[in-house]
Amino acid sequence: MKTIVSRTFDDAFFAMKTDSKDMLFLEGGSCRIAQQLMTDPGYVPLREDFPEYDPSCWPDIVADCSCLRDEIVQFLAGNSPPAQVRDDASSIKQAEDISLVRLKTYARANWQLTSADIELTHLCNCRCRFCYLASYENHGLQLEELQRIGSALRNAGVIFTSLTGGELFLRPDAMDVLQLFADLNFMLDIKSNGTLLDSAKIATLAQLPIFDMQISIYDIAEGFSATTQRLYPFTRVEDSIKQLVSCQVPLTLSVTVGKHNVDRLDEIHDALKRIADIAIFYSPYITPRRSGTDDGIALRLSAKEMQEKLLPFLQRTGSFSKLEPYRDCITCIHPCTAGITQVAMDPLGNLYPCLDLPINIGNVRHGDVHTLLSAETRRKIMSRFRMADMAQCLDCRVREYCDSCVGIALLENGTHTRPARHKCDVVHFFTLNDPNPKGGFA
Repeated sequence: MKTIVSRTFDDAFFAMKTDSKDMLFLEGGSCRIAQQLMTDPGYVPLREDFPEYDPSCWPDIVADCSCLRDEIVQFLAGNSPPAQVRDDASSIKQAEDISLVRLKTYARANWQLTSADIELTHLCNCRCRFCYLASYENHGLQLEELQRIGSALRNAGVIFTSLTGGELFLRPDAMDVLQLFADLNFMLDIKSNGTLLDSAKIATLAQLPIFDMQISIYDIAEGFSATTQRLYPFTRVEDSIKQLVSCQVPLTLSVTVGKHNVDRLDEIHDALKRIADIAIFYSPYITPRRSGTDDGIALRLSAKEMQEKLLPFLQRTGSFSKLEPYRDCITCIHPCTAGITQVAMDPLGNLYPCLDLPINIGNVRHGDVHTLLSAETRRKIMSRFRMADMAQCLDCRVREYCDSCVGIALLENGTHTRPARHKCDVVHFFTLNDPNPKGGFA
């Protein structure tokens, strides 16, 4: 389905085509009429569109609007130049769309929300040994509540909504929820274990504005799984992957790597590649249960195991995940984007800076959603988390590639000023083993 997701900010504008994923990011005071130009490229700006500017500025405003119109017309016509950057060897390579990079930079500098993670339920048909959920209770906001909250998120500038669980497809109205967020003009990220999909659901998914659908793979055999501690319907997952690929749903497979499967990675990789030749993300990052540390973290690979077992596999299969610079530690005040460009919500309506940072901003069922989402509210919540207090991170040689994850640090250490050891091990592993590191924050 070809649509355009767009947002107008105070002095910027972002648009993305849902089919091609082409993006457009513009900055400047004239951007306030960008949406009108998207609807009607022939729109002629009026002086009353810019009441705060002196009349003497009008010729410059007209010129700016003309440039704005030209860029929008090119975007709508599909004539925007492809996003390319030069690497250290000065060879051209495809990279993350420069419009998305500029959006992220703008959002961080202006406390502009652009993404929201929404847990639709904590129900799950698996009991993975490394699961981070504290419980599997049947909670979830009703459609009417999600409609109100989704509208507030859109008005706050959120573009990307990550919809997850538990297992979101255990909700009888899961497809209605996804359609609701599509109708609200969001780009959707969907996370599922893929065990409950069928042809009808997949046909509907193919019509939604999905940025990425991530299927977590826990086993490659039908029957009881020691990982999920339940019967694992791998044949159904396999069939669903094939159908999703056939329907051209943007799809990524995700495998959590730990002591339980690190010695079987070649077998797992071969089995998944026989199903479909799509991206597979292997992550050794295992977070603790939100109720506190537990037996699940015993499955974490040590730094030595990552180096000796995981690295050769990633190199052999071409599955190494390159980390891009995440932050500029010289200029940034806060360690990550939690509460700055992103928020998260659990099935009870509790709002958090992110799913890994259990600092309750408020409850969207009982509080004013617009106030809870405001930059002022979020600044107050995040004021306690400062890079200046994290001496160990400031001295780290891979500091620009890491978000320090203050939520996991709080859960494991009781303080955000001392980073979680496992987080450090994982970031060091990916950064220091990168054959072509990108120097400096971009």
